[in-house]
Amino acid sequence: MIHDRLGNWPVYFHTAPWRCVFEYLGSLSEASEESARISLQGDDIYAIIMSYPTCTAEESVLEAHDEYIDIQMSLVNSERIDWFSRQPLEVKDPYDPDRDRTFYHRPGIAPARVDNRPGFFTVLFPDDAHMPKLAIDDKPEVVKKVVVKLRRKLIL
Repeated sequence: MIHDRLGNWPVYFHTAPWRCVFEYLGSLSEASEESARISLQGDDIYAIIMSYPTCTAEESVLEAHDEYIDIQMSLVNSERIDWFSRQPLEVKDPYDPDRDRTFYHRPGIAPARVDNRPGFFTVLFPDDAHMPKLAIDDKPEVVKKVVVKLRRKLIL
């Protein structure tokens, strides 16, 4: 997992697929419209812009992806994302190739947490199990965010 200010992305990434992702993220604003799928490079790089109320850990899901890397950024309001190493986790719902996700049982307190606020990004690799949608300081609010899906074979 990498979490940093949007303007710092060139510190970590130098190839064309990453440039595509972060140029797109830099073009977004609070006014960006929600969309189920925005193709940036066919099925290799695409984005989803969504809104939802943040919640508790009991109401969220712990997930990981095999084929895609998630790049998440809040556009309006903020959410907490809890992080877990995928290896020791117990599978709750097996891998669904159509949705590229496996759900896991939450083992307890997360070893790492980030507050995904506007102006910051979080990159979640296939080994990064993550639980998004969490209310910061137990104060629910509606967050609007973008998730860019980057096919891992493009960069790994």
